[in-house]
Amino acid sequence: MDLSGRIFVTSDTHFGDPDAVDRFGRSFRDVQEMDDRLVDEINRVVGSGDLLLHLGDFTGRLKNGRTIHARTIRERLVCRRIILIRGNHDPKTKPAFDALFESVHERLTFRCRDAASLSGDERIVMEHYPLRVWQGRHDGACHLHGHAHGTIPEEGRSTDVGVDSWSLAPVELSTVIQLLKNRPVGFERIRARVQPVRKP
Repeated sequence: MDLSGRIFVTSDTHFGDPDAVDRFGRSFRDVQEMDDRLVDEINRVVGSGDLLLHLGDFTGRLKNGRTIHARTIRERLVCRRIILIRGNHDPKTKPAFDALFESVHERLTFRCRDAASLSGDERIVMEHYPLRVWQGRHDGACHLHGHAHGTIPEEGRSTDVGVDSWSLAPVELSTVIQLLKNRPVGFERIRARVQPVRKP
């Protein structure tokens, strides 16, 4: 996976989902206005040579034509490189849908070695769903997720990168890493509660 250049993250656009406006409290007249604004925000922030990591629910609950609508949206996006971490509303067995992206994953774990990260070697764990424990958490790894639409408290070095948490726009990965690296790992409280088992 080529991680060169600027990297952005987002999630939960729910393109084409007629229920998304009301369900997620998005202030649009209708789904078309929502789609247009989300496309505009991505194109405003993410350049053609940048990489966008989309953490799932690219599309929403469409009865028919989810892949066709996703293709229409994809053609409007300036960014040529989009990697999808599949969400619960993204089609599971549609090769034509998967072909819209550079690659599609259930979970993505990597070490960020670009100059924008703090140490140049930050472990990042990305999944659509929020996790309480993830690979490398006790060593300070960062966990990025979607799905929650900004409705759950953040814990440790984990954050919701969905559009409802970031003013409808993608955010640069280095910005998220900087934010999370300033937080405690989050295992201190857990360790304080656990008492060692003593053998008789």
